Amino acid sequence: MFDAKLRKRLNPAKIMILGFAGIILAGAALLSLPAASRGAAPAPFLVSLFTSVSAVCVTGLTVVDTAQAYSMFGQVVILCLFQIGALGFMTIATVFFFIMHRKINLSQRLLIMQSMNLNDMRGVVRLIRHVIIGTVVFEGAGAAVLWVRFAPEYGLWNGLGMGVFHAVSAFCNAGFDLMGGIGGDSFGRGVGIGSVGSIGSVGSFGSVGSFGSDGALSSFSSLSAYSGDTVIMATVMLLVVVGGLGFFVWDDIWRNRRFKRLHLHSKLVLVISSVLIISGWAFFYFAEMANPATIGGMPLPVAALASLFQSIMPRSGGFAVVDQASLTGASKMMSALLMLIGGSAGSAAGGIKNVTAGVLLLSAVHSLRGKSRLSVFGRTIPETQIVSMLSILIMVLAACFAGTAAISFIQPELHFQDVLFEIVSAVATCGLSSGITHLLSPASMVVVMMAMFFGRMGVMTFGMAAFFRRGSKDKTKHPDTWVMM
Repeated sequence: MFDAKLRKRLNPAKIMILGFAGIILAGAALLSLPAASRGAAPAPFLVSLFTSVSAVCVTGLTVVDTAQAYSMFGQVVILCLFQIGALGFMTIATVFFFIMHRKINLSQRLLIMQSMNLNDMRGVVRLIRHVIIGTVVFEGAGAAVLWVRFAPEYGLWNGLGMGVFHAVSAFCNAGFDLMGGIGGDSFGRGVGIGSVGSIGSVGSFGSVGSFGSDGALSSFSSLSAYSGDTVIMATVMLLVVVGGLGFFVWDDIWRNRRFKRLHLHSKLVLVISSVLIISGWAFFYFAEMANPATIGGMPLPVAALASLFQSIMPRSGGFAVVDQASLTGASKMMSALLMLIGGSAGSAAGGIKNVTAGVLLLSAVHSLRGKSRLSVFGRTIPETQIVSMLSILIMVLAACFAGTAAISFIQPELHFQDVLFEIVSAVATCGLSSGITHLLSPASMVVVMMAMFFGRMGVMTFGMAAFFRRGSKDKTKHPDTWVMM
């Protein structure tokens, strides 16, 4: 796969970064082709690059409407990009190894371990098999259900395309949708934007005015037209939740079946995810019940379902049934918090990860109670891992601060709260937006692309790429000293 000299110079983390960067550039090149555009002119490269970064990083932020701007070829390219981005290019490469009956060597196993955020290489090939099978089963089942619901409205062929695209997008936590323009060979309809809150006139982005089909874009779409469809809503939510649990958790549940037999990581993921979903559900319902711009005018069952949807989607799902720009201030802050937490390690979901957030919170509580060691479900979590988790949180918050400050400096006319929401969504690879994505200048687009790439690759990957040293240890031991807090 890589020659010996290159393997010595590149550690697994660097190979991961270069691999994803190569896929992004290839995707941008494909999306810049005339065949990928629905309009008379191909997409400008910067627009294609933004879309490719968003797809590979399974985010969902876009500066042009996916259904209206891209042809069927372009939409298939986007689907392939977020499928590869979700599984990781090493997982895709492993599929070809299986097909060609090639053995996976030690260096390749190390890359797989790194790409899936595993702690060791034991059972990685078996886990990959389960990941592939699970992905096909869940995406296939979701696509079949959505096809049945979309077929009466779009026809058998377009309904199938809509079902497959949205099932894969939901399972990959990508947030892209095709609830936009219709015509030609598109699967989509109407006008709107993937998982982004809104997108105004494409012409507001300078040279992009000639790209895409004519006509004004609606201010908000996503899945708002199906807020009362229990089947579609439940299917999308289930796919997002299962996809966000993580590959290791699927394998653990499949092998052990009973909660008591699960590994500590799986137990924490299931408990923390349940708490976040239920608490977020209650919060959004009571925070928005009097807001006529969101769920205030909906019947009680529809409002309850929309609140549950809003609770699940910020944790990297990216779809929406209510306009994020119309949320109350409290709901926007809660959405930003859920985006920062994200999904589980080893999944396509972004954020600092739910286990990291849960362990840091429990560690703080234990510290306030005077306990020096954190024990959960009969296991003690090492202090060094808690410090690593705290480092991740600090670096993610620093990235959010830097991105927000940069865009606020570049475009001071944008509201600070909207910019913060956009950057948190990008760093957490969520894809929800308060409606400013289409207003971003080229420089701001670059900032958001950097935020998405940073959020997808992860703090630990960048850290390993920069500071990886084989066998290096701190041999100096200084005296312990307390400082004032």
